[in-house]
Amino acid sequence: MSGFKEVSFSSGTTLFKAGDSATNLYILQSGTIDLSDGTSGHVFAQLGPGDTFGEQAVLAGGVRSATATAATDCLCLELNSSGLNAILSAESPMSNLVFKALHLQLFMQNAVNRAR
Repeated sequence: MSGFKEVSFSSGTTLFKAGDSATNLYILQSGTIDLSDGTSGHVFAQLGPGDTFGEQAVLAGGVRSATATAATDCLCLELNSSGLNAILSAESPMSNLVFKALHLQLFMQNAVNRAR
């Protein structure tokens, strides 16, 4: 896939911390990633192959809302924000609107899940 690069992380590696600026998103190819609350350290999600993470902060142009740690050795595809913008700008305006609406829905659902 254009713009993506393969990156590997050893078990226990912190990929990013809550509060870090968001520059990359990831597609997990193998292994397990824990997403945890930056304040309490509570693991609220465990991701497996095929899952994506880090996209919300990249799309919003903001900071990370969670900490991502490799629970096992992992292989990911990584895409930086300029690569994502290039992919999105190549799509039709309607696709961009749908994508942004889905992003907002995902953001709201994650906020509800964290509040539980």
